[in-house]
Amino acid sequence: MEKRIETLEMLSMEQENTIETLNREVHRQQLSIQALEVQIQYLKTQLESINKEEHLSPEVEDEAPPHY
Repeated sequence: MEKRIETLEMLSMEQENTIETLNREVHRQQLSIQALEVQIQYLKTQLESINKEEHLSPEVEDEAPPHY
């Protein structure tokens, strides 16, 4: 009986360690995801700004040559 209790205690400790390791990894991944979301939002803003500039200023290539 003592051996069984000891085995169960060891398994419980291993599971606690595994859970703690997984929690740290999930937390690290969540921080990475948040950082990536910030970067995506920044890039989205930059693209929108570029698109607005393209619509406001006509391209030289789109204009008719001066001899027309």
